[in-house]
Amino acid sequence: MTFDLNACIRRLESAQARQNDAFTLAAGGRSRPVGGGYAHFRGIGHPLNQALGLVDSITEADLAAIEAFLGTPTVLELSPAADPSLWLLLARRGYRLGQFQQLLVREVPEGAFPDSDWDVSPVGSSECDLQGRVVGAGFAERDDWRTFQPPFSLPADVPRCLRYLVRVAGEPAGGATLGWVDDVALLSGDAVLPGFRGRGLQKRLIQARLREAARLGCRVACASTLPSTPSQRSYEACGFRVAYPKVEMVKD
Repeated sequence: MTFDLNACIRRLESAQARQNDAFTLAAGGRSRPVGGGYAHFRGIGHPLNQALGLVDSITEADLAAIEAFLGTPTVLELSPAADPSLWLLLARRGYRLGQFQQLLVREVPEGAFPDSDWDVSPVGSSECDLQGRVVGAGFAERDDWRTFQPPFSLPADVPRCLRYLVRVAGEPAGGATLGWVDDVALLSGDAVLPGFRGRGLQKRLIQARLREAARLGCRVACASTLPSTPSQRSYEACGFRVAYPKVEMVKD
């Protein structure tokens, strides 16, 4: 039996790019197709302005158009499936290495996880602001989510997207997001408040989203983390394995 890594990368990169297209449009931004993926623009200086899923060849004119569309900095999130000609083009146009990520993947289990001991559930539109504050505070390494103002928020009405909260004794402790494109489940936005870490809450968030992904008919689940982080270890503890590395290339 052979495994076609390039086909796997194209499938997952396309799903991530299409999900981010939905996020961008719901937030009032714009997306531009390029190189088999999209460039996403949410506003001048927005931290999620970036291009994803670039797996086909692009010309220097294409890249210049992306730079004009995204503004400064220009961020390209690239996989090993990126056309080899792109790397020389990036060097010529002054790009630098931003950071690495790991793309983790697993098959979606059927009923593999029991219900959580913690209160993990998707939130309705009335709690989207609460969930955004909790997740934003978790990423900012802060516990004061009630007064925290996140730098951006995920719109409440994104198609094919669920937002989750985990509570401990009724107190919001963390959150995460589940999206799905075709039969691919996309797990993202995981954050636990510092005061609640070390209790396995992220694992419960992962398991809850996998249960829902199975109900939705998804066959594969993926997530991106920074290398060698507690998040990567939580995903690996839930059966995910690193499929391939990703790299952010940045032009300042």
